[in-house]
Amino acid sequence: MGTSENKKDNPIKRLLNNPNFRSYSGIILVIIVVCVFMSFRSANFMTLNNIKNILRQISVYGILACGMAFAMMTGGIDLTVGSTAGVSGAIVAKFVTEMGVPLAAAILVAIVVGGLIGLIDGTVIAYTGIPPFIMSLGVQIMLRGVCYLITAGKPIGNLPESFQFLGLGNILGVPTPIYFMVITFVIVAVILAKTSFGRSVYAVGGNYEAAHHSGINAKRVLMYSYMISGLCAALAGVILAARNASAQPTGGNTFETEAIAACAMGGVSFSGGKGAVPGIFFGALLMGIINNAMNLMYIDSYWQQVVKGIIIVGSVLYSIYNGRKK
Repeated sequence: MGTSENKKDNPIKRLLNNPNFRSYSGIILVIIVVCVFMSFRSANFMTLNNIKNILRQISVYGILACGMAFAMMTGGIDLTVGSTAGVSGAIVAKFVTEMGVPLAAAILVAIVVGGLIGLIDGTVIAYTGIPPFIMSLGVQIMLRGVCYLITAGKPIGNLPESFQFLGLGNILGVPTPIYFMVITFVIVAVILAKTSFGRSVYAVGGNYEAAHHSGINAKRVLMYSYMISGLCAALAGVILAARNASAQPTGGNTFETEAIAACAMGGVSFSGGKGAVPGIFFGALLMGIINNAMNLMYIDSYWQQVVKGIIIVGSVLYSIYNGRKK
């Protein structure tokens, strides 16, 4: 009897002792606590429609966080993701509504532009040694101006239904943006876990000099990491414009803070070399749940900004503490 009981307990013990589970257990516990609290606080919170709404809302943040994770895991940061998303959405809307460019071609151009922006960022950072914060901050400001120039400071509306379907449509009862988010998470997970480039990202973030001396082209890893961040930002911008049924001159504004918060809460280290897709997803999910909960409780938007700021600071402090402890 004792032997059979131990065998039955083994799977649970293995799960509880699994390092990956233990690293996510904190954020999973927070998600459960918030969900239980909101279930009593609002009858609408745990409904299927609201769950779909939360996942639709985090689709943009989740895709942005996937790209941001590459920059952070190399020991840097990419503050351009929000502005890149705004520019990409504006490009598609401009091409489709005013220039008659086919939707697929317009989306392809926008994603290529996003990738080029990230590649330029990564190249300058890798070959000049300029701090990623400074480089991405400067490009962020520049791109925000470009977004205003493309839109002429006004929303671009009258988007075709085929474009709006990418943000507002449903496939088999599931919102379309969720599919894009899931596909992005799967691709990123494969890159990080199954490719030599993914292993190089961890190595460069963990110790740049050691990675370089071990034969890894560290500069190229930085370039491609920021390029991936730009590609993800561009895709998120396309979905954002489709979801809003218009391209806004302020599209993606401050979205980089959401992406950073999702990564930080998900265990991506600011010093580089650490992070995984499940953690990023849980981080984005927690941000979405918190945003949704504050809206259901009719908390003023100004106070919502205060709460988000506290969450980001707390996440960074926890990340630093957890890193030192380990």
